[in-house]
Amino acid sequence: QVRSFRRSSASADSAPRASPNMSDHGSEAEEVADLSSPDVTTKYRSAGDIVQKALQMVVDACVPGADIVDICTLGDKCMEDETDKLYNKKGKDGKKIEKGVAFPTCVSVNEVLGHYSPMKGESTALKAGDIAKIDLACHLDGFIAAAGHTVIVGGEPVEDRRADVIMAAWNAAEAALRLVQVGNTNMQVTEAFNKIAADFNCKPVQGVLSHQLKKHVIDGNRTIISVETDDQKVDEFEFEMNEVYCIDVVMSTGEGKGKE
Repeated sequence: QVRSFRRSSASADSAPRASPNMSDHGSEAEEVADLSSPDVTTKYRSAGDIVQKALQMVVDACVPGADIVDICTLGDKCMEDETDKLYNKKGKDGKKIEKGVAFPTCVSVNEVLGHYSPMKGESTALKAGDIAKIDLACHLDGFIAAAGHTVIVGGEPVEDRRADVIMAAWNAAEAALRLVQVGNTNMQVTEAFNKIAADFNCKPVQGVLSHQLKKHVIDGNRTIISVETDDQKVDEFEFEMNEVYCIDVVMSTGEGKGKE
């Protein structure tokens, strides 16, 4: 059983994630594209409002018997409809402003780690008691906001290991939001993840990275690793003013190792 959170956090006064084909390669010409620009901050905030609306719709749709593909379609349509309402004038360069879904709605159940957005023929239905992990993102002009949440399908209270892993992830996400501050380091966040996981007898999932976000960039070079291993480590750095990060938290009641 796995619990995940995805939130956007900024080392400044404001906050925001991602297109599957957005990467560090292919950056645009130099421009003010961080939170020092009021226009950029407004786009992050507006995208954040949209993903929160889509997230709530998806959460409400996660009921026993619901087909996962229908839920994912609902989330994507909400993001498309809401982004279509904004920034319909051309940009300063005379080009149409890009916007829409940045990362498709995913609903990953129980032991499935994430990124489950099935085709119609391979989808499954939710059952009462399932742990459903929701993940989605949209962008306005390349400025990305992501949201994630986990629900117990059916809404009944749980007191078993599902409760442990849910609380481990929730507390880790809350700690990250407080630690991503100017002058703190990425390793402080990693240490908090591991300490909180241990408090609930859980483990952070190996290989999970929280990336810095930039315009049209989902996988920035600066990363926060959930847990270091002999095979995977990251360089330590300090958070700087006006940076934006997508915080990914994935906890497990098992070994914390993903399997194909």
